[in-house]
Amino acid sequence: MKLSLIIPAYNESQRLSGTLPGAISYLEDKGLEYEIIVVDDGSTDGTADVVARAAAGNPRVRVLRNEPNRGKGYSVKRGMLDAAGELRL
Repeated sequence: MKLSLIIPAYNESQRLSGTLPGAISYLEDKGLEYEIIVVDDGSTDGTADVVARAAAGNPRVRVLRNEPNRGKGYSVKRGMLDAAGELRL
């Protein structure tokens, strides 16, 4: 069973630089089939770049970008609709 982890983000480059690698490591250690979708909601602080660096070489981590900022609810909905997992968080 595949897990989709949806993370809405707006100007979260500092926070994601620490937590995203930890989430990837945890899911890898558990041997879960997963995908992580970070929905960048029009950030201006390089959030998408942080995700791209954390995802380097890992096709299970990706970023969707909203231009312009659309809000948290929209971002969560967009990530959920784009997700492929049977379980979505």
